[in-house]
Amino acid sequence: MICPRCGKDNPQGARFCMNCRYLLESEEDFQGDEKNSNLAKVIIGVEAVLLIALAVLFGVIGNSMTKPEKILENYWEAREEGDWNRVYDCLDVSDSEFLTRQMFVNAMRNRAGVDSWSMEGESEEGETKGFTVIYEDTAWDSGKPQEQVTTLVSKGRNWLFFQNWRVTVEDLIVRDVTFYLPAGSQLELNGQEVSMEGVSDENGTIELQVPQLFSGDYQIKVKKEGMETYQTNLTLGTDDQGFEYEVILRPSKKLETELVERSGAALQMILQNALSGKDFGTVSELFSETAIESGEVSEQYNEIKDIRSDGRIEGVTFFEIYELEGELSPDQTGVAGQVFMEMEGQGKKHYVSEFMGVLSQDISEGNLKLSFDFVEENGQWRLNSMPITEEDIRYI
Repeated sequence: MICPRCGKDNPQGARFCMNCRYLLESEEDFQGDEKNSNLAKVIIGVEAVLLIALAVLFGVIGNSMTKPEKILENYWEAREEGDWNRVYDCLDVSDSEFLTRQMFVNAMRNRAGVDSWSMEGESEEGETKGFTVIYEDTAWDSGKPQEQVTTLVSKGRNWLFFQNWRVTVEDLIVRDVTFYLPAGSQLELNGQEVSMEGVSDENGTIELQVPQLFSGDYQIKVKKEGMETYQTNLTLGTDDQGFEYEVILRPSKKLETELVERSGAALQMILQNALSGKDFGTVSELFSETAIESGEVSEQYNEIKDIRSDGRIEGVTFFEIYELEGELSPDQTGVAGQVFMEMEGQGKKHYVSEFMGVLSQDISEGNLKLSFDFVEENGQWRLNSMPITEEDIRYI
């Protein structure tokens, strides 16, 4: 074997040149390396073909799974099966307090799927596609064929390559729903507490505005301390845009009992202070700001003061009320934070009368029927009007 470096002829099979120690490469080694090189090229070629095939397959499968017609099919098949979780997966909806998956599933829980559906036409405008769908729903539309345009909008990309199509929620949304609730109450929709943060009250009523709700069935529950829990079922449809709902709470039995007791104590304080000549300011804490600002209750208080007597002139020296009982008035106004009570009891009046210049002490008794108007103010129940007047006392 000839050394390529120094030209020395070396024995066949020698690994190193006997003269310069150069590493000799046999023809077999060279041929082996050439074979390995060719094999590597073949492998690389096969891999390239496989990668191209996989890319084509990925494109075909990805396109078939994400094209708008497939999303439309998934959406309506899920509606046909009444699978509301799958329906939600197809929707273009931002997860918010009122548009959560659970809120949607709960609102649709009583609705069966559509009986059948078919696509009858389509249109396209930019990144939006509209499909005309004919469907039948015996549960809600008496089985008559209904036409609806289902709109899909492109929302970015799936796997970087394929458009992400989603169904718009316009056909499932009720906008601008307003609840009017008593101040200090808590609203629940389908068992989920609604945040009342930042909601202010006016005249004992709070106005809770909900920009968007899913159409469907809702169980409404309103709770407030001292009041009976309000609970009802409400169905909202897409034709209920701008829907308004007012809740009036009835006092609990416990609060009713407390208001009866408070009524008796308030009467006693008003009569005692007025008939002893004290100013209205000594009883003003019993009344609401609205009642005080009107000036009417102070005038009526002073009228009671004007008929008092110290025993030396005609007038009332003492007025006693006993066996006082009461209950909620059946004629409630329906105003949030306001309660009317009907009270009945016996009145005993001690008074001084004059006949032909002679003063005499007398007592008269009779039945009293009084109305109490309570309003909640800063968490306290206060009188919104004078419960007893000078005329009530005179007629006993």
